[in-house]
Amino acid sequence: MTKSISLVLGVNRATLSGSRSKQHRVRQNARAFAKRLRREGFGVCKWTNVTNKHFAAVAWQMQEEGKGDGRIAELFSAARDLCKAYGNTGISPTNDVFDVRRGSIANAISKAVAPAFVQGAIDKLENELGYEYGPRCAAQIRLQWELGLRREESAKIDLVSDWDREGRSLLVQYGTKGGRPRTLTNLSDKQQEALERALPYVSQSDRPGVHTLMPEGMGDKWQEKLSYAARLCGFTKKESGWTLHSNRHERFHRMYVEHTGFQPPNQHESVEAFQKAARDTAGDEWPRLDAEARDEIEVTAGHSAGRRDVSDAYLGSSQ
Repeated sequence: MTKSISLVLGVNRATLSGSRSKQHRVRQNARAFAKRLRREGFGVCKWTNVTNKHFAAVAWQMQEEGKGDGRIAELFSAARDLCKAYGNTGISPTNDVFDVRRGSIANAISKAVAPAFVQGAIDKLENELGYEYGPRCAAQIRLQWELGLRREESAKIDLVSDWDREGRSLLVQYGTKGGRPRTLTNLSDKQQEALERALPYVSQSDRPGVHTLMPEGMGDKWQEKLSYAARLCGFTKKESGWTLHSNRHERFHRMYVEHTGFQPPNQHESVEAFQKAARDTAGDEWPRLDAEARDEIEVTAGHSAGRRDVSDAYLGSSQ
């Protein structure tokens, strides 16, 4: 039996309280926690030996992937339940110590990366002689920044079949959240250029007729290579305060400003300060411009127009 399986076996054998559906959910999330620990290289075998250090490692990993604090808290709640089931009471009862704050105001502080920083990171990776995947990672980071793609989407985009260069559109259908495809239209010159720069890295995937921007045969191990590239250029929460997901935040920040002419709420000290600045710029038209920009951003992000919880996470709430 491998070490990585034993934590999962512990999940299956644990005696849990609550309804059957609740127990199923706890076990499912606890298994996800265990698998993430394995990915981080931890060989802990028993829930009695899980410590705050392991929780911190999972929090860091998920934050680097752009997972929301709510999702991290779900896994942590389940992992705590498993620890308690085996008599391990040494885990912090709150998530604050892991820099996870569920239920706080949606993105009260902007997580958008500074354009000068991301440009510097891309330049560094494009010229990184010590890392063979540096230029390929740079191309994908540019796609995240210019088109607002999630990191997995940027790796799995099929430029051969899904980029309509003449029509200036891109179908995003692989690596999407919930398997929901979407089409990005009216691509700008900079967006077209970002796609052009990624073309040299097109590879045949293991699915006939489907191409990706991952090295052939690499599969999902590619995400570890991308994480390594991020660490090389300081693109981590610990090093710079930003993660690769911050590229998506910056894309939607720019979309908002381009459409409305004013900065989004999370660039202001309070909702009142935001509303005053918006009114000073656009008069009584500001709520309409705000709503239009949010609808466009929500659709571009891969959700439905009207999903204000989505745009609030990227822009802050305007109400």
